[in-house]
Amino acid sequence: MSKHQTKAEKAHVGKVAELGCVACFIQAGVWGTPGEIHHIREGQGAAQRSGWFEVICLCTNHHRNSGDGKLAIHAGKESFTRAYGKEQELLILTLENI
Repeated sequence: MSKHQTKAEKAHVGKVAELGCVACFIQAGVWGTPGEIHHIREGQGAAQRSGWFEVICLCTNHHRNSGDGKLAIHAGKESFTRAYGKEQELLILTLENI
């Protein structure tokens, strides 16, 4: 995966970011919580991440830290997965909604 995005990749990532946090959507039923792009790692090798078309949006608390009582994928993947589903499932939900 290249760190430099093509025009199509940039457009896709922009749509994902505009959609908002997928975990907040599962929690509250509403899209739009601003977030960060997370490259799914499910199905990838160790220390590898997916390409630019396999990303989801997660708010800061669902992505990196467990503030506000939210489970963060990088702070506890097993707990996050139990609460919100596997990364592939979140990716499918994201793609269905952009």
